[in-house]
Amino acid sequence: QWYQRRVRQAVVSTQSTGEMRALTKALPLWRVTEFYTGDTTEDEQTKMGVVGTVEKLLQCPDTFDEAELFKGPAAGEILGEFLTHFRNITSIMDCVTCDKCRLWGKIQIRGLGTALKILFSPGPVTELQLDRGEIQTIFNAFNQLSHSLHYVQEFRKQMETTSPHLPPSPNPFSGFGRNEL
Repeated sequence: QWYQRRVRQAVVSTQSTGEMRALTKALPLWRVTEFYTGDTTEDEQTKMGVVGTVEKLLQCPDTFDEAELFKGPAAGEILGEFLTHFRNITSIMDCVTCDKCRLWGKIQIRGLGTALKILFSPGPVTELQLDRGEIQTIFNAFNQLSHSLHYVQEFRKQMETTSPHLPPSPNPFSGFGRNEL
């Protein structure tokens, strides 16, 4: 049980901080990206909302450094192995029988893939070419993860309130530099 909790913490922390880092790293890109909704007023509101949200993320402590992720003599091999496993996860999602689960799983995986693309693409981020689906999925994945983390906190508070005889549960997201997760 301890091991499962630590693995869950590591996955959630990596995904949330990695996606956050990618969104903030791409701020110059979001400032020049044209968001098309079909309504020019809504286009501008969307752009202001995206830029404003990402600027707020800059206020959070930076806990993810992609430069540290794949370095050392075996960096190329490790990165290649990582990409292979990532592709395997993507193909496994095709085997999920529940349509809703498959859809949300694919959105999460594509959002994480877009985050990785932003983090590890060479050159200036403003020259990065993201298609509409990639932009949608990175924001959808981050939104879904944010809601999940919020509900975990709410459930934990509710359990502590309704079951006072139980010892308070430790923060499952502590130890990663972001206690507000």
